Amino acid sequence: MAWIPLIPGAVAGLWKGYEEIVARPQRRAREAQQRLRESHERERESEQRRIALLKELGYDTDQPAITEELIASAQETVGYDKDKQNIVFAGNVNVGKSSLINALCNKGGNDDGAARVGSNQVTMGITRHEIPNHPEMLLYDIPGAGTQDVPAFQYYHDQMLYAFDTVVLVHDTTLTQADIRLLKMCILSNQKCLAVRTKSDGHIKNYEYDKECNNLEEARQIFLSEVRQDIERCQEQIAASWPDREVEVRDYVVSSRSVRSFMRQNASPRDAATAYIDELDFAFALSPTLVVNVDN
Repeated sequence: MAWIPLIPGAVAGLWKGYEEIVARPQRRAREAQQRLRESHERERESEQRRIALLKELGYDTDQPAITEELIASAQETVGYDKDKQNIVFAGNVNVGKSSLINALCNKGGNDDGAARVGSNQVTMGITRHEIPNHPEMLLYDIPGAGTQDVPAFQYYHDQMLYAFDTVVLVHDTTLTQADIRLLKMCILSNQKCLAVRTKSDGHIKNYEYDKECNNLEEARQIFLSEVRQDIERCQEQIAASWPDREVEVRDYVVSSRSVRSFMRQNASPRDAATAYIDELDFAFALSPTLVVNVDN
């Protein structure tokens, strides 16, 4: 039997034919199966994270689902105005919610219509407040959680936070785990939210004594450095629940005194304890209409 010699070009042609007819389709099929397995794995991990998050937030199956009908009913209860921005201030008791609202409304604690403030004054129900010359906004003061043990899911439902356009989480030190869970609850509900750290003036003054600083300016710099690091840590903790998407919650550092000064269109105070920090950015985050031309 005579063998027919194969020239190099013929061998290359046969191999190319094999690639086109057999090998390449098999490789594509394996790659498709691998992509499908990876997709299923991502879905499984995403569902596990969702279940873990619901457990962390204290999900209660006895609570009704947040439907359009439930939101409409809650909005009627709280006095929601569909022609305005409805912004609710939430957080624990005595963190400065009412003082911050009064500052935004350019009111003192004893003025008519002011939110109740003071160590013995606790907001018992939802109250509405208007900012002078800004009819496009309504601010709502609600009772504090009272304890860090209140699950975020319960507080979110009990205070009908889903009825509002924006949730402002007020705190006066580091974001607690309860604070972080409440912010996560808002993100899970696709609701605009932000955090604001109050009483910066008092903290700076305390730093001057506690850190044995030479002056208030040194205390201010140390305070802000530590605060920014803390904010970054909290942001990482919040974002960890949604690794497959970009999640960011701003945490603004302000004092109520400086917010009131800003709302009065005053330049930033020269005093290191009350000089503006994030007051302008915080006002802009609430509504760009609040930002006025001041020398800050």
